[in-house]
Amino acid sequence: MSVAFPAFGAPTPGLTYADRRDISMAGNIAREAPRISWQTFINNWFDWQLGEHIGLIGPTGQGKTTLLLRILPLHHFVVVAATKPKDKTMDSLIKSSGYIKVERWQRLDPKEYPRRVLWPDATRLDSDELQKRVFADAMNRIYREGKWTFAIDELWYFDQVLGLRKPVEKYLLQARSLDISLVGGTQRPAWVPRALYTNATHLFFWRTNDETDLKSISGIGFRSARLITEVVANLHQFECLYINTRTGQMCRTKVPKGIGG
Repeated sequence: MSVAFPAFGAPTPGLTYADRRDISMAGNIAREAPRISWQTFINNWFDWQLGEHIGLIGPTGQGKTTLLLRILPLHHFVVVAATKPKDKTMDSLIKSSGYIKVERWQRLDPKEYPRRVLWPDATRLDSDELQKRVFADAMNRIYREGKWTFAIDELWYFDQVLGLRKPVEKYLLQARSLDISLVGGTQRPAWVPRALYTNATHLFFWRTNDETDLKSISGIGFRSARLITEVVANLHQFECLYINTRTGQMCRTKVPKGIGG
């Protein structure tokens, strides 16, 4: 008895168009955004030069701050902006990672004090005015000195509460020529200044299913909008998608817990 096989390229029996589309997309994701270990990512994928900006976008508790603390040691002169009245992460940086706490920008020898947590008083309801003055002054001085990496854990707070969108955008648009890197994090893609997407070289995304957020991140790094949104919507817990906007390379990785490089 002869057996009839489907013609080459013909639809597989029993699979709907949606099934075939999902299988095809899963194959594209595995090929275009492979899963790799953190060590492989740091050793073979991630090349962060002075003047290149980084965006970290994801909900609280998924590993955004952990990743921030893992990559900051890759640059020598680093300032971390602390905005909360109390912050265990900043306390840990000061106690165990060689950072000094300063409440305002000081003319300290960068070679002697290359790592700083800039932490103006935030214990009062009206502390935002003081914070705005301190951070704006620091960003101006850093802009004049060059070669610093300035890390902001919550861009939304800088933008919406402190009203510092203009200096942030100035950094994104022009600070690269001064070898200044801006590292900015926020909880939702929809809250990110568009200049971050268009001027950051390195972008990290954590899982979201919010349609507004997915629309905000589509088509980054000249990659397929649908591919990027599918990857982000299906990331595992604590897993992130990395996109190099200069080369279009993408991968998925998970950051080990703990502070360190």
